[in-house]
Amino acid sequence: MELNREKVLQVVVKALTDAQYEMEDSNKEIIESTRPIGDLKYFDSLMSVEVTSDCLDSLGYKDPLKFPSLFIDKDSNALTVGDVVNRILQLFK
Repeated sequence: MELNREKVLQVVVKALTDAQYEMEDSNKEIIESTRPIGDLKYFDSLMSVEVTSDCLDSLGYKDPLKFPSLFIDKDSNALTVGDVVNRILQLFK
């Protein structure tokens, strides 16, 4: 699979949309500036670990991560969808 920003964005948005649907909160549109932890109802650090796994599995990433979630930075700040996409692209370099 060719990996580009648009493809990664689609995978992340789909994983977040699926998580919202499972949590019965599918009203919020997810865009690059969305900060899932804080902007999406019921989306917390535990859910972010699950969605991280879903995203990386969908993209075929097999290496172990040095962090549990793509949605939180090293200082425990919640990241935007765009930040998450950038992190994933860095993982594949």
